[in-house]
Amino acid sequence: MATANGKYVVWGVAGITATGFASTEPIGADHGDLQSVSISNQSDVTEIKNGSGDVAALVFSNHNRECSIEVVPSSTSVDLVQADIEALMPSPGDIITLVESDEHLTSLDGNTDTVKDAADAGKWSYISGELSRSNDSEARVTMTLRQYAGCDAGVSGAV
Repeated sequence: MATANGKYVVWGVAGITATGFASTEPIGADHGDLQSVSISNQSDVTEIKNGSGDVAALVFSNHNRECSIEVVPSSTSVDLVQADIEALMPSPGDIITLVESDEHLTSLDGNTDTVKDAADAGKWSYISGELSRSNDSEARVTMTLRQYAGCDAGVSGAV
């Protein structure tokens, strides 16, 4: 456990939970250990050039946020670890809900400008995942999740 003196800082990833996985909840007690979370704001940018070929205006659209989560799959048996690895790599388009236990930290589950409906603030679309293994390190799963300003994450179904 870490202790901070002097100023408040956000330390570590304790208190972040993720739900919405198909068979089991692979992050939490007796399961995967969350290692890192990163969030970035993004948008498409269109450059409008003048007659001289210089950019005269920028148009920003399709605002979204991307979240990358890294997890070390772990459990009480090898079979459960394998099941967690499979659960941590769901089908693209699945909705994963992220929650921060501290009400003051809202970057993952707070009401942001990158969700269409405030009720969907903690809901993220699963985009992709990657399992990495090495001969000198533990297995890690990295998930990429996204939220789009114009997309209602609370509505899903086959097209």
